[in-house]
Amino acid sequence: MRVFDPVAMDNAAEMLGGATLAESALDALDGADGAVLVTEWPEFAELDWAQAAQAVANPLVVDGRNFLDAAEVRGAGFTYEGVGRPSSAEVRG
Repeated sequence: MRVFDPVAMDNAAEMLGGATLAESALDALDGADGAVLVTEWPEFAELDWAQAAQAVANPLVVDGRNFLDAAEVRGAGFTYEGVGRPSSAEVRG
């Protein structure tokens, strides 16, 4: 598991023993099977999601804060799941 938090990397290192600390969001996504977003830092809203889709092995985002623009993330090629929002399958259906 790779993690990235632009503000709390020291805390992440202590709390998530065994996790690899990434240098950037794109670094954390490189080859990942998916992403789970649990913070609302601007770096994630401003991320080039099309570029991120090229980096991941499986373009899946679980947005635990409903922070991202679901249409933008889906438009970049990701399956987007937001807590309390319709799933990607329901949106396509």
